[in-house]
Amino acid sequence: MKLRELMDQVKDLPPDTLVCAAEVDEAFAANIAGIETVEGARIESRKPDGTEAVELANGNDRVVVIRW
Repeated sequence: MKLRELMDQVKDLPPDTLVCAAEVDEAFAANIAGIETVEGARIESRKPDGTEAVELANGNDRVVVIRW
């Protein structure tokens, strides 16, 4: 995936939208497998170092998920 393709997919989202990364399977991949916007996600915890746990359901937040 090229940066232009990524930007096209998220261009209409508010700038404070959370971006998450999720594994497609157990193997590490260098390429992005897909990007999706998830409505109704829930931020479970926010740590002081900036990492967060996100549940992709049962909430009111919007997140961008990058699957690799």
